[in-house]
Amino acid sequence: ATGIAVTSYLSRSILRPLQELNTAMEHMKNGDLNYEFSGSSDAELQELCRSFEELRLKLQTTVAADLAHEQEQRMLLANISHDIKTPITSIRGYVEGILDGVANTPEKMHRYLKTIHAKAGAIELMADNLSLYSKLEMKRVLYHMEITDVFTFLKEVTEEFVLDLQDNDMSLSYDIQEVASPGKLDREKMRRVFANLITNAIKYKKEGHGSLCISGKRTEQGALMTFTDKGAGIAQEDIGRVFEGFYRGDPSRNNKIEGNGLGLSICRQIVQDHGGKIWIRSEKGEGTEVILLLPCLG
Repeated sequence: ATGIAVTSYLSRSILRPLQELNTAMEHMKNGDLNYEFSGSSDAELQELCRSFEELRLKLQTTVAADLAHEQEQRMLLANISHDIKTPITSIRGYVEGILDGVANTPEKMHRYLKTIHAKAGAIELMADNLSLYSKLEMKRVLYHMEITDVFTFLKEVTEEFVLDLQDNDMSLSYDIQEVASPGKLDREKMRRVFANLITNAIKYKKEGHGSLCISGKRTEQGALMTFTDKGAGIAQEDIGRVFEGFYRGDPSRNNKIEGNGLGLSICRQIVQDHGGKIWIRSEKGEGTEVILLLPCLG
């Protein structure tokens, strides 16, 4: 009777769980990370089973992340091909027009060459954004921090776009506190952030007169800045994804809007590398509010 009891215990508590564990390892070896088993009533063996289960779940999470990253890379390549094809096709068309003698007046020739120059600049900007995006993803961007007054620097960058705003029939207004707001910034990288937010307001304005209001105030958390426009706005289902690389809200990827969807993703990474935060409030057809928070010294 004792022998039967011991055999039954060993079978139930040790041998059967070991067989299940061996089966689970075979599933894992074959790439199946969804196989689960019950474990054992033996304390030491149960600990082994628990450790194996933790390993399975960790591998499952890692593999899922890798698959998502691979899918993102495939989408990235497809989107690059799409975004670069449009200006290249345009350049080719205008060059063929010049070669065929269509641009038969100095005015037409100037217009054709000006368009070619603009499209080449768009391709160069795409390549520049892609290069920076890749470096940011791989954490290979070097930051040259220097103490800078955040609000003063914001005004300096904004002033560079006054003519662009005027040319696009947009008014500019400020509501920035006159208070010291020193912070550690990489001026070149943060200039790109501010410039991107301003050009986005221009790019996505509605027909007719537009506006951009830039506000700033010093808080306990740091320098809080808000870029508010009355433009096309963003659909609610898209707000959570606008900071993803290459994401464009319109599934058709409207060619009327130049760019490759990297701008906000680059902005978020730069801001986070500065220890700050960036988020968006928006309503389709009503405008967009981009809020940026950067830490201050003192």
